[in-house]
Amino acid sequence: MRHLIIGGVRSGKSDFAEKLLSHCLIINTQRNRAFYIATSLSIGEETKSRIARHQLHRNKNIVTCELDYQQKTLNYFLDHHDSTDKFILIECLSTWVGWYLSQDKPLKQCINEYEQVKNQFIERLNHLQATIFIVTGEVGCGLIGESKLMRVYADKLGELNQDIARLSNKVTLVTAGIAQQIKG
Repeated sequence: MRHLIIGGVRSGKSDFAEKLLSHCLIINTQRNRAFYIATSLSIGEETKSRIARHQLHRNKNIVTCELDYQQKTLNYFLDHHDSTDKFILIECLSTWVGWYLSQDKPLKQCINEYEQVKNQFIERLNHLQATIFIVTGEVGCGLIGESKLMRVYADKLGELNQDIARLSNKVTLVTAGIAQQIKG
């Protein structure tokens, strides 16, 4: 089962996804562990503070896996934690796409690398056995970015969101802390 949770910045999408994951652990007693794949790198005091705040409220049966984007990638964690008895939460595709597009390389090279990794990710999702919850940012309600990088980011994240929504059994839109199921 694939469940996409989408919403704007500070919409409550991450809190909703974490509560959903905790609820799944409670009602599925044969599944006692879940994996939280964090895409945000712990850089800077503000980011470290946000991460610590999220971890403080997280269910103790949820194992946090942090990407380093070199060896421990999103696809690495999916390969190592996929089975029918597992729950996986990816938080958040917005950060994941942003990391690939903002590397210290020419933008065209960043796009090519992102497209390759994205295609591998989509392929894994097609065959994933675990129950997966995927959090992402909605870019369709915002302004057109001022820079080329901002426009490319919105395009790539919007395209990925559409791809994931097509593959998902459920899609939930979270706005102002209110969740509305829009698919499934």
